[in-house]
Amino acid sequence: MEASTLLINGVIQRNTLLRIPYFQRRYVWKEKDWERFAVDMESTLDSDRDYFLGAIILKEEEITRADKLAGIAKKHLIIDGQQRLTTLCLYMKVLHMLNSKDNDFENQYLQATTSKDPVVIHSCEDKADFRNIMHLDTLKDVDKESNICKAYMFFRDYLKKRRQEGINLFELLNTVTASVTFVAISLKREDDEQQIFDTINSLGVPLTTGELLKNFLYEAEDESAYNSNWKPIFDTDDARIFWEADSSKSRQSKSKENTTIERFFHAFVRIKMWDFKDSQGKSLLSDLQKKEFVKIDNVFRTCQSFVKDFNMDKQELANEIIEYAKLFKQYLNSDILNERIPQHDGIKRISCLVNSTTNYAVIPYVLYILHEVHDESERNRIFGYLETYLIRRILAGSSNNSYSDLFTEQLISNSKKTYNDFKSYIDARDSQLAMPNDSKIKMGANTKGVNELLARVVLYFYETKLAKSSDTDSLDGGFNDYYTEQLMPKGNQNSQNWPKYRQDSLKEEKRKIMIGTLGNFFILEIGGKKDMKKNVDSPCRVKVGIMEKWSNNIRNFKVLLIPGISSPISEWTEQEISTRNENLAKIFSETIWPVN
Repeated sequence: MEASTLLINGVIQRNTLLRIPYFQRRYVWKEKDWERFAVDMESTLDSDRDYFLGAIILKEEEITRADKLAGIAKKHLIIDGQQRLTTLCLYMKVLHMLNSKDNDFENQYLQATTSKDPVVIHSCEDKADFRNIMHLDTLKDVDKESNICKAYMFFRDYLKKRRQEGINLFELLNTVTASVTFVAISLKREDDEQQIFDTINSLGVPLTTGELLKNFLYEAEDESAYNSNWKPIFDTDDARIFWEADSSKSRQSKSKENTTIERFFHAFVRIKMWDFKDSQGKSLLSDLQKKEFVKIDNVFRTCQSFVKDFNMDKQELANEIIEYAKLFKQYLNSDILNERIPQHDGIKRISCLVNSTTNYAVIPYVLYILHEVHDESERNRIFGYLETYLIRRILAGSSNNSYSDLFTEQLISNSKKTYNDFKSYIDARDSQLAMPNDSKIKMGANTKGVNELLARVVLYFYETKLAKSSDTDSLDGGFNDYYTEQLMPKGNQNSQNWPKYRQDSLKEEKRKIMIGTLGNFFILEIGGKKDMKKNVDSPCRVKVGIMEKWSNNIRNFKVLLIPGISSPISEWTEQEISTRNENLAKIFSETIWPVN
C-alpha cells in the first residue's frame, strides 16, 4: 500500500483507467452536495494554499496486451472516492466547455481510443448517462432524472450565473487544476482493500449495511450472480425506496439504524448466527460472539464472520440473505397498516401488530417461521398464539425486557417451529417472559394505563376478530384509518360534567387512574363518515356525534351506547369505566385471546 498527495492530473490521466466496480452504489450526491462542491472550488481563487478534496482508495488491476495496444498504461479499481471523482469530472466538463477548452478536456478525461470512452468508467447503472455527458459538444439540456444528469445541469446553470456575476471562469479553471489535491492510497493487487474500505464512507453519505455487504459478497467475476439475484431485491430504484424508508417517528431520532434495510439485516444475523453448531448440536459461538453478533452496529462484521470464521461460502450467504429479504418484503411490509387485516390468525395480523407497535424484536422469529414452516395452517396456529402472547402482555402491562433473547436464542436456537413446541415453550416461561393469565388481564384492566397507540392496537385487533352481522358493523379500513380518544377527558377540574373531587383525594386519584385505562378509550374512524350515518354503534365504537360533544353535553343524552357494557347507560363515570374494563377483560380472556 502506498499513499501520495496528487493534483487532479496525477489521478485523472488519459493513459490511466479508473473503474468503478459494478457492485458499488450509484452516484447519490444531490443539490446541496453540488452547491457545496462548487463553492469550495471557487475558494481556490482567493487562496494560496492547495484545496484538499479528500482521500481516494485505488486498487491496481492487471494490464493486458490489449490495454497497452490501446494506450492504457495503468488500471485501477476505485474502492473509495467515486462520488467525488464523478462530481469533479462533471464540474470540469462544464468548466472546460464554458472556456472553449474542449480539446484540453478530451486529452485528459477521455481515453485515447476510437470510442473515446471516459477515463473514469462508471458502474452499469450510471455508465450510459455519464458517458453521454462526457461526450457533449454543446451545453445543451439533458432531460433525464439520474443524479448524473442533474449534476451536469446544476453545474451548467450555476457556472453560467457566476460568470454573469463577475467570476472569471478561465482563472477558476486554472486554479482548480493547479490547486485541488487528493491523498491517493494505492493498493497492490494482493492487498486486502476490505480492511480499509469497511471503515471509510464517501463524503457525507454513509454506507448502509447492504452496500457494505454487496462489496464484500460480490467480486468482479460475480457480475452475473449480482445482476440476477442481488440487484432485483436491493438495487433497483423501487427496491431502494422500500429499503431506505425510515421508521422513526421523530425527526430528531432519524438515523441509519432506523431504516428498513438495517432492521432487516439485524434480524437476519440474529437468525443465522444460531446455525453454526457442532455435531452434538451445541452452538459454536463463543460467549463474546453471542454478545457482539447481536449488536446492530456489528451486523456487517457479523456477516463477515460467517464467512471468515465459519467457512460459509459467500454466494451461499448472499442467496440466503436474498431468501429472507423476499420474505421480509412480502410479509412484513409496513403497507399492511393501510389494509384491512383478516379475522383469521396469520401473518397479516402479525405484520400489522409488529408494524403498528414497532415491536421489531419479534421479527427474527417471524421470519424464521416463514422460512422454515411451509404448512400454512401450522404457521397460522403459531402466529395466532404469538398474537395472543403479545396482546396479553399489552393488556397486563408486562415489560418487554429480554424479548430479544426469547425471539432469537431461545426459540430459534432451539428450533421451536411447530405450534405445540412454541406453545409449550411460551407456557413454560416464568417471571418477565410468562404468558399473562386471565387474572393478570383482569387486574391490569383497572390498574394499567395505556397510551393512544396501544389502546388503538388492542381495540382494532379486537374489532377485526369479531364476527359481524353485516358489513356496516365492521371496520373495513386499515389500522391507519382509525384513532382512539378518551371519553372522560384529562384536565377535567373545570368541566361541568366531571368536576374535580376537591374534598376527596382518593376519588380524584382513582379518576386519574381510570382515565388512562383501556375502558375509557374508544376507536373512531378518521373522518367519522360511517359513524355519523349510524344510529347504532358497532361493538367497539361510539358515534362521532357523541364524541364531538363529550366534554360539554354528555348528561343531555338520555341513553349512551357503550361498547363492552351490556345495557345502555345515561352517565359516564369512573365506575362505568371500571365496569367496561372488567367486561372487556372477560371478553378478551375467554373469547378473543384465550390461552386454553
